[in-house]
Amino acid sequence: MTGATKTMPQRSTSPAFWAFVLFAMVCGVGASVFFQPLIHANENAANVIVTVFSILAGFLIAIMSLLGDQSVLPGSWKMAATQRQVIRNKLIRQKWLFYVYLTTLLLIFAASLLSDEYPCATIWLEHIYLGLAVFAFLLSFRLPSTLMEVQPDRVDAVVGARRKAASVIDRN
Repeated sequence: MTGATKTMPQRSTSPAFWAFVLFAMVCGVGASVFFQPLIHANENAANVIVTVFSILAGFLIAIMSLLGDQSVLPGSWKMAATQRQVIRNKLIRQKWLFYVYLTTLLLIFAASLLSDEYPCATIWLEHIYLGLAVFAFLLSFRLPSTLMEVQPDRVDAVVGARRKAASVIDRN
């Protein structure tokens, strides 16, 4: 780096975030243990999960696209550079949530393929995909918050750019 000092990466997650992740995990395990009999051989339940996760995956990709577009970050390049790690950490979290969605869908597909030939394996797959589905669904409640964190910064950047481009009379 020429003339630039490296800044310490900002902490991207709070204890409240990790408490929420732990809560989602506990709920996922609880659902897996206690509610698997409700989804056993229930194609309607599997179809609902597949439909919901397909929609959530599309929504997540849209959020990741917005997070990754740094062209409208507010402030100077130095301010944008300091936000780089925060944005990267958010994108990484969204990527892992997307992988959980895909893994859940893969397990549902595998369970549907194996249901007639290997009923014991199907039961275990149902336990796993139900637990992952509940875990991922609860984590998905944070997606609107992530979107809301991004949008005000974008609006501020657009307003600032328009203010600079406006005439002196319009700026006030």
